[in-house]
Amino acid sequence: MVEVDATDTIHYRFDPARPESVLAKAQVDDAFEIAAGRHNPLSTTATISSEPGSRYIDFLIPGLIGMNVMNAAIWGIGFAIVDMRQRKLLKRFVATPMRKSDFLAALASSRLLLMMAEVGLLLGFGVLVFHMRVVGSVVTILLIGAAGALGFSGIGLFTASRAQKIESVSGLINVVMMPMWIFSGVFFSYDRFPAAIHPLIKALPLTALNDALRATILEGSSLAAQSGRLVVLALWGGVSFGLALKWFRWT
Repeated sequence: MVEVDATDTIHYRFDPARPESVLAKAQVDDAFEIAAGRHNPLSTTATISSEPGSRYIDFLIPGLIGMNVMNAAIWGIGFAIVDMRQRKLLKRFVATPMRKSDFLAALASSRLLLMMAEVGLLLGFGVLVFHMRVVGSVVTILLIGAAGALGFSGIGLFTASRAQKIESVSGLINVVMMPMWIFSGVFFSYDRFPAAIHPLIKALPLTALNDALRATILEGSSLAAQSGRLVVLALWGGVSFGLALKWFRWT
């Protein structure tokens, strides 16, 4: 907001915590100074340069892809298992020759089809609507998404392995996912948090997935270059699947 008093003094009212307010104040002040007769001692020119991935939307889309892969895997599997348990459908599998490992693996692998649709829709939306540039290979992006879907499927299986009611599994899932929503860099970079907790943040599966997606989509990184992050996802998925297989109950 700009005010001019009786002495022709210009007063600016703005929020210094907002970068756009500071920029607007500087531009308006510069315009007033030039209108008042200021002559710049040096002539300058400006060249607009926009690097791929420099916009906020370029940062946001990979984070949304990772978050949706996580949500679909954990919520989808958790709710499906508890719903079948409540309706006594799991009891019927006890009388069949199907092993627990086959049943749990089938549930986990079913997330792969949904993952492909989620990644394709969000990535296509970013490209078509916001003209986001995808530098990396689409095949690599899908493989990273598949690793994320399988990793989070293991977490979903473990979360729902003993839950008896929808309310119970809902609370457990929220407890599991809430730290990743906050710390894993979905909407803003985790570099804003203290450096002391960065190793813990990077150990979270959603952080590994988001970082791998951003490196591939925005920088064209290869699948081999993301091996460390893929190992994090594999460890989370493998350990969770093993615990789910041990603790899972049909009833």
